Amino acid sequence: MDASSLFNQLDEDFLQNRPFVAYRKPAADSINYLAQQDDELQVTADFTESGFVFAPFSASEQAVLIPGKPTIIACDQLKAELPVDSLELVISETERQQHLQLVERAVQEINESSLQKVVLSRKQIAKISDSSPVTLFNRLLSKYPEAFVYVWHHPKVGTWMGATPETLLSLNGYKFETMALAGTQRFEGDLKVSWGLKEQEEQDLVTRDLISRLKTFDLKKLNIQERETYRAGSLLHLRTCITGSFNRGSLDLTQLIRALHPTPAVCGLPRLEAQSFIQNHEGYPRGFYTGFLGELNILEDQSKNRNRRNVENLAYKTLNPVTRLFVNLRCMQYKSEASEIYVGGGITKDSIPEDEWQETVNKAQTIASIL
Repeated sequence: MDASSLFNQLDEDFLQNRPFVAYRKPAADSINYLAQQDDELQVTADFTESGFVFAPFSASEQAVLIPGKPTIIACDQLKAELPVDSLELVISETERQQHLQLVERAVQEINESSLQKVVLSRKQIAKISDSSPVTLFNRLLSKYPEAFVYVWHHPKVGTWMGATPETLLSLNGYKFETMALAGTQRFEGDLKVSWGLKEQEEQDLVTRDLISRLKTFDLKKLNIQERETYRAGSLLHLRTCITGSFNRGSLDLTQLIRALHPTPAVCGLPRLEAQSFIQNHEGYPRGFYTGFLGELNILEDQSKNRNRRNVENLAYKTLNPVTRLFVNLRCMQYKSEASEIYVGGGITKDSIPEDEWQETVNKAQTIASIL
């Protein structure tokens, strides 16, 4: 199957209302595709299955699984035609005032309680009349080559797509990678920018919490890289990459995922207090926004050619389970009548409501730019 055949297949899957997912890993030159032959809603509770997992923000809700091993299709030169003018999002003054008041309430709560940070979000309605989800997926692929880009559909759940910059967990055998991502400003052509105290402290909170959660496991190695400015499309973030390995025989993927999700970058700190504030004040169910998605326990051949006595270059097949999960940010739920773009930002004691509102407007443009 080539790229052209793949997009035809995706169009057919969508028209036939079949469960499917297509995605490209960051900076990859191929697309992965996985489809289900029936419309049964398969779920996973302990993450022991193999396939593509699509998990909601709330741990009390079920994670959906499309089982199987994906097909890999080469596509090194995708050049979708992007809109000359991006969709003009209609934002009411009522929406703006509601978000400003929500941020003010959060800052007050932080100053008066043990809450240190809370991530607040909103939905932005976007009316799309001339583009299929497959066309929009192709545009996302072209515009955001460094992101994890996907389109996901299930007739019993809906259609989602996005271009997320954040890795939740990459696990190959006993070796892992994750990241702390927080702080946002617009990219103006240069990565050498200054960051305010609010953004630096917010990113430090996320990093420290992530490290403390990892240290509850039996680690063999833990490497914390220097904080860096990371570009995600038209936005910049502060990022700290964390790598390491677990001692053999000690890894419990179920417990690891539950320890990491939801991260302070999408929920807040302390976790329970932030979850309670979100549930009581945000005003809508997030669904799969700020959940996670990706490959779960996919067996990959990692054989090496070895010499053994008089037999040269004898290949020993080594299959390792590989898990690659991403946080579901910069995403949209596609609906024919009115799609929903999800955006949010981290609130701390130093947050300025108007700045936080503008951050959500900037983030909404990540998706709106391809509409």
